[in-house]
Amino acid sequence: MRLLREKGVISEAEYASALKDLGEAGGGADSLTLVVSKLKVTLFGFTQADFEYNSTESCQEFCSHFLIQKSGTYRGDHNRVVFSPRDTRFAVRFVAPEEHGIRSSGLIEADFFGAQAGTTEPAIWTNPVLRIRHSYLKLETPIVDILIGQTGNLFGWGSNYLTTGGQEPSLPGMMYQRTPQLRITKVIKSDAVNAELVVAAERPVQMDSGIPEMAAGLRLYFNKLPGHHTYYLSTSVFQPASIAVVGDFRGFRIPEYSAAPKVANFKAGGGVSVDVFLPIIGGTKTARAGALSVTSEFVYGLGTQDMYTALGTAGTVIPALPSAVPGGAPTPFVPNFDPGFAAYRADGHLELVQWTSYIAGVEYYPPVLDGRLGLDINYGHMQSKNTHKFASAATATALRGASTRDHEDFFGTGGFFDLTKQMRFGADFGLYSDNFVDGSNAKNYSAIASAWLFF
Repeated sequence: MRLLREKGVISEAEYASALKDLGEAGGGADSLTLVVSKLKVTLFGFTQADFEYNSTESCQEFCSHFLIQKSGTYRGDHNRVVFSPRDTRFAVRFVAPEEHGIRSSGLIEADFFGAQAGTTEPAIWTNPVLRIRHSYLKLETPIVDILIGQTGNLFGWGSNYLTTGGQEPSLPGMMYQRTPQLRITKVIKSDAVNAELVVAAERPVQMDSGIPEMAAGLRLYFNKLPGHHTYYLSTSVFQPASIAVVGDFRGFRIPEYSAAPKVANFKAGGGVSVDVFLPIIGGTKTARAGALSVTSEFVYGLGTQDMYTALGTAGTVIPALPSAVPGGAPTPFVPNFDPGFAAYRADGHLELVQWTSYIAGVEYYPPVLDGRLGLDINYGHMQSKNTHKFASAATATALRGASTRDHEDFFGTGGFFDLTKQMRFGADFGLYSDNFVDGSNAKNYSAIASAWLFF
């Protein structure tokens, strides 16, 4: 692609647009681009192999927001080893000829984390199922850009602020999700600062709410303060400092707390996210040796559990309804939404589950080996102010909240080395510390090594 720009086959604007798409999906400027008739097709992706050790049986090849199993339980007292190829990805980006000042393009990207038909370990690890990650079309006009299809949620600004590290995202304290949407973007440019204004209508988080999720955001780029950033370990870019703020609105229409509901309760959810990328030592466009950068995110949300990979219910439950017959068995309440977004208390009071999260990561490229070595350190935290109201009981005699998360902390550190421009090796150590409503704690120690071949 870089060669096509140098030969004048694609314009500077087309090149910048392509880098933006490839960065979101995990590609680079050296990806293979073919010109078929008048259609430009870029093939890119990577093969990846992960080798992971965990001190408990809590995680797969990623821990994300899974509840950590406690010491003293079988799963908390035994370790786990996983070898996985499932994060291997491939993608196709295609661009049609520009007409009337309008550039049209599309992108399809897939990996192998699809829902498994079988539950055996060979079915999961050696015969993984293909799934869509990104699938969208985009129109870039002189006035606004329009994106239609599936890509990262605007809330948290997609994958643009993933911290550097070998532990698979999303980490505790980090949002990371994709959804179908209609997105409109307006970019206002100047020499010093670019402003990107975005609005999006996204897939309803609860289809029975009857309304789409809505988000609006502003991102400022500080063009005279560039630096190097590696998203996860999949994409390394040279980009300006930036700050992004997003407001998100989502609606829930939930049946009354009854065995035979007739009316609905409406609850408004969503929240605010703030993301920052700040180069401390920028390096140069062609050399990252000596570069140092910080990436961080803060989120406050209500009914946002789906934004955090594998969070699920976090141990919250909706109590069963009293029996209609004296002495009879309780009647389960049947919700019309995915578990973990909201819960009723026993007195019939409805609340959305609240989460506050933040994460900060530092990446450094020592002034040796031509900048091919990268080092990182990350800290993340997430907590809820109301999960204690909906705490589950592990057994009939257990204290409530023994398996309901109050907050979780994450610490990770590691690095990667680029043997060649296309081959990368990474290693990372992570500590996941889960803290429950009853005051108990569980820890998981995770070590992962990864090998990557980019194409």
